[in-house]
Amino acid sequence: MAEQKEDASSSTSAFVSSLVFNGLILLILVLAFVALRPKNRRVYEPKTLDLKDTKPEQRPPRAPKGPFQWITFLLSRPQGYLLHYAGVDGYLFLRFISIFAGISFLGCFLILPVLLPVNATNGNSLKGFELLSYSNVKNINRFYAHVFVAWAYFGFIMFVIYKELVYYVSLRHSIQTTPLYDGLLSSRTLSLVNLPEDYLSEDEIRRIFPIYTRLWYARDHTELNKLVEERTKLSTKYEGALNGVIAKGVKLQQKLTKKGETLPTEPQGYIKKEPTHKLGKIPFIGEKVNTIDYSIDKIGELNTDISDRQKNANTAQQLHSVFIEFPNQLEAQRAYQSVPYTDLKKTTRFIGVAPDDIIWSNLKASKTSKTLKRIGANTFLTLLIIFWAIPVAVVGCISNVNFLIEKLPWLSFINNCPPVILGLITGLAPTIALAILMSLVPVFIKLAGKMSGATTKQELDLYCQSWYYGFQVVQVFLVTTLASAASSTVTAIINEPKKASTLLAKNLPKASNFYIVYFLLQGLGMPGMALLQIGPLIVSKVLGFLKNTPRKKWESFNTIGGPSYGVLYPVYQLLVTITFCYAIIQPLMLVFSAFAFALMYIAFLYNLIYVQGVDTDMRGRNYPKALLQIFTGIYLAEICLLGLFIMAETYGPVGLIGALMVATVAFHIWLKYKFVSLYDAVPVNAIYEARGEGSLYPNHDQGFKEIRETGKNYISDNESKGFTSHGLDDTKPPVVPGSSTGGVLGDSNSSRNETVINDGNTNTSRTNEKIGEDGVDVEGGQGNSYDQKQIETETDVNKIGSQAKAQPLDVVKRFFAPKSGYSFALIRSQLPSIFNLSPSYKSEYLDNAYVDPAVSDDEPHIWIPRDPCGLSTYEIEKTGGKVDVSDEHTEYDDKGKFDVTGPPPSYEEAVQT
Repeated sequence: MAEQKEDASSSTSAFVSSLVFNGLILLILVLAFVALRPKNRRVYEPKTLDLKDTKPEQRPPRAPKGPFQWITFLLSRPQGYLLHYAGVDGYLFLRFISIFAGISFLGCFLILPVLLPVNATNGNSLKGFELLSYSNVKNINRFYAHVFVAWAYFGFIMFVIYKELVYYVSLRHSIQTTPLYDGLLSSRTLSLVNLPEDYLSEDEIRRIFPIYTRLWYARDHTELNKLVEERTKLSTKYEGALNGVIAKGVKLQQKLTKKGETLPTEPQGYIKKEPTHKLGKIPFIGEKVNTIDYSIDKIGELNTDISDRQKNANTAQQLHSVFIEFPNQLEAQRAYQSVPYTDLKKTTRFIGVAPDDIIWSNLKASKTSKTLKRIGANTFLTLLIIFWAIPVAVVGCISNVNFLIEKLPWLSFINNCPPVILGLITGLAPTIALAILMSLVPVFIKLAGKMSGATTKQELDLYCQSWYYGFQVVQVFLVTTLASAASSTVTAIINEPKKASTLLAKNLPKASNFYIVYFLLQGLGMPGMALLQIGPLIVSKVLGFLKNTPRKKWESFNTIGGPSYGVLYPVYQLLVTITFCYAIIQPLMLVFSAFAFALMYIAFLYNLIYVQGVDTDMRGRNYPKALLQIFTGIYLAEICLLGLFIMAETYGPVGLIGALMVATVAFHIWLKYKFVSLYDAVPVNAIYEARGEGSLYPNHDQGFKEIRETGKNYISDNESKGFTSHGLDDTKPPVVPGSSTGGVLGDSNSSRNETVINDGNTNTSRTNEKIGEDGVDVEGGQGNSYDQKQIETETDVNKIGSQAKAQPLDVVKRFFAPKSGYSFALIRSQLPSIFNLSPSYKSEYLDNAYVDPAVSDDEPHIWIPRDPCGLSTYEIEKTGGKVDVSDEHTEYDDKGKFDVTGPPPSYEEAVQT
């Protein structure tokens, strides 16, 4: 009894200490955010500024000025608003958080009223949180309550996953057929990797795909890439050296002026010592050279060598990969859907992948080589999981400090600590240590994924999501749970081996104490940290030395980083998994889960609207993967219950849970069969309906049957349109559909022309304004043109909101009949008008879009600031034309600091692909 009281006291003090500590941290972080937000717009509202990464139509209206009004403002925004400003990936991540916040909240009403009385009364007289858990149940007949609640709750969760997959597919197809995505080059380009040898001829490709407009075979440019990489590294070193020399010269001039000493008559008089470095791959070993002189000569040589190789790029060895552009998305989709039914069925196919998203170095590997590399990478990550379990297990043991003290008496001084300190040791310290340990893992996973032969950034991100979630489940859940549960029972099992099953059944749920504290850390600490943006804040205020060149300063101001959803999702998938596993064992977990997810939603809602941009356009692919991976949490929850019932020797509940597991597996397999093939394939009738050409989207199965029929009939359909397996049949006029028409906001009469090939280049980044240290325009704020764009944006937002109100949905029907509730036409009517915009491309870009970037890599354009000493002019003349060095758009002021008033030399705005 005394031991139970100690355990209860330990768990209670850990909870109270963590609640108070994390609550205070959250309060401090939020107050700091509220105080700093109005004065640091570049940190807290960068997407509202005129930057390189923020096009006018993508800038959200400013957040309300009050300290907390932004919360009610954002929570009241319609779906279209979130899609517009958070993007497809951001919106779906917010939906993921909100869905499982709702599931946890509803679980409180479904589970708590039933299981709390069952657990708390006439039981084993446990104390603290254990009183409300499965551990306290003494009468085994009461376990039927847990079984029936599990059937109801997990059945509800599986239906929600089904509903969300239906929604995702309809949303994906709706967005893919809008003018914005329909006109993208990536939407009409089919990528095939690991082609058979017979299809390295363009004639053979045309035999299967006779309607394509451009074709690019990948080529082996290994040597060219090495030279480009060498030039890039050297030019970066050269640019840094020049900026350092100029900065020291300006500082010397100011020092001499201040002392009244004579200034040098020539610019080189300000150079006391030129920078040097050593050649060779091993640091500090190799020939010592003058960095500036060496760089000028070497970059000049590399420019000549690279230019010669680029001119002869088409003579490089052809690889077994091809990129095929079609006249429009319709033809690209027909071709994509046909691949499994042609001689190319063993190739790897992609569609919707932009040139910038291709990992070109991995195209060289053969299929066998990729298989071996993937096996090697998976083996490495498996071993990493195994060995990573050692420090994680230590963390789990610390959460059960009573066991450690019993086995290691020299730690007995911990018992003398005040309850608050004891709570921090047993509750907060392990959770923080675990969070730090897990944050190091994605770096290894992405490295392994790239080494395994991932062809695209999307593939690499999904690979990371799979492994990182598995890593989280094994380490943070399984290892920690088993270590915590075992450490609390091992002594008793040694003393009474016959009672092992009973003791484990009673003590396994005690690991829930650790996860309650873990949810407090995640639910209270992480939202505050996310809002405060402490990293960017420190960089903007303190680490000014990191922006010691014009290029770094310009990029730091103009570039908005985006989250890696392959890293972000698994963290919250794990929280969902923990919630499921303890929903029945410790129902109180649902309260903390709902609370944590709600706060996380608010924090991410703000950040994804105002702070974070887009790194890689995943087109929402992480969302359905996360939904299907969540079945792991359901399996683990059912396995835990099955094990507990077996140990308790109550075989009625064992049989019922076993039946639930069989039903779960069957439903999981069925969902993968019905939905996975619909992610990238778009039914042709969806494209026709978007054009207003009479066909209707197949809502009954979302194109499942149609996609297969389109693929099987591809060749015969081409022949009927005037194309044969040998090319164009001159006896029949070809029937090649034009680009799609049709509006987004429910306007069936609106239309769009074919994608415009535009030689113009609209530059939306700053060109004539100084960039202040705090990220705000120091020349006087926004201009009238920006205000006008802001007004237009706000008008568009109001239109989105009013339309959503004018067409209310039947919530009950939408939930229980998702295929009709989330119909293709209805979702299209709710999309924001930004999806009506059509992308445009330069003709020269289109000609070489899917060619290794090394082939078109331009010579480096070195950027230095103009200075009063004349050093920039001196260094430009010193190159003798071998290297392009420019001091435009930047110069030093009277205080010895350089200002940046425009983009780098030869700057080109990124192309949307």
